[in-house]
Amino acid sequence: MVYADYTFYTGTYKGNSIPESDFDRFILRASSYIERMCGTITVVTENVKMAACAVAEAWQINEQGGDVVSQSVGPWSKSYQKTIKTDSARLLEAAQLYLGDLVKTVRWC
Repeated sequence: MVYADYTFYTGTYKGNSIPESDFDRFILRASSYIERMCGTITVVTENVKMAACAVAEAWQINEQGGDVVSQSVGPWSKSYQKTIKTDSARLLEAAQLYLGDLVKTVRWC
């Protein structure tokens, strides 16, 4: 189940880092990640939708190679570097921001 759509992402969540063309891919992965952590969610609250958007952005950062560490304007360049946070820690932190204690009871297979 996909927990949020692009209208929610840009309107309510106020997200702007994931282009619409990539959103479906990231939100599907984020929703699957949340289901794996919390089990099937039958009542999709705003917090669940917000968590899905946050995890989608974290997933995007992971795919880009980590957090941006430097940018230039002319001639344009952008650099990424893995920080102390692991990819999995970044995803977990994003989910915990909106799902709180529900995520702390995770039992990974």
